[in-house]
Amino acid sequence: MKGIKGRVTTFTLLLMALLSPVAQSTGKKAVLLDELYEQAGLYRQLAWVKASMTLSYADYDLPNDVLDAFNQVVTVRYSPDYFKFSMMNTLDQALTVDELLRLIEWYESPLGQKILKLEAIANNPVNAPRIQTYIEERLSKQLPRSSRSELIEELMVALDVVEHGTELAATTSVGVQRLLREIMPMLGPNSDSSQTLKAREKPYIRREMAERMKGILFYTYRTLSDQEISRYLDFARGSAMQNFQRGQVHAVAQML
Repeated sequence: MKGIKGRVTTFTLLLMALLSPVAQSTGKKAVLLDELYEQAGLYRQLAWVKASMTLSYADYDLPNDVLDAFNQVVTVRYSPDYFKFSMMNTLDQALTVDELLRLIEWYESPLGQKILKLEAIANNPVNAPRIQTYIEERLSKQLPRSSRSELIEELMVALDVVEHGTELAATTSVGVQRLLREIMPMLGPNSDSSQTLKAREKPYIRREMAERMKGILFYTYRTLSDQEISRYLDFARGSAMQNFQRGQVHAVAQML
């Protein structure tokens, strides 16, 4: 375990160096990025990142000391400071000042606030069983009316949730494999690159992603009216939300 602790300490020192004064965005854009980070509750995504990378003792047939070490590395590596730095850095490159202003204005609106709350609930890992129950007990018996289904499907396309979900799921899977090899050097290095491994997994993940994400969106926006979803759809099709979504996924994928 000494080697593992050494690697954790080394990573911590590197992180401290990374987070020291750096050439980040300055002036108005930096202020807007920070405002959007807090306003949109991007820090909440850290809970999803940790949950997706943490190994359950019930699900993995590995020695407890290996699982302990793995989960310790996850806790240290994905710190709030590291997460914010990575997210802000990526969004700085992904968004213009004008797009930041449009996003902040959207999230300040009553509908934007309402959607933020609904998405925060749905994205909380604690609520995953509740969503699964809704999908199995409600949607398996009767889908919403066709007009509602069409709106949700259009929103899925606008937000590109299938491809983004597939990217995150594949990246998480490869990230777990890579970290396990760090913890257990006796497994040896993988001869394939991360991109090759992701490309191999994506077709299998994508097969079920569309129906899975459709069920999640039905649950997430179940209390919104059709008119509210239409307004969200109009904004989601604009460059501000498009680049915001891509930037978030890219930031999380880089971290994993």
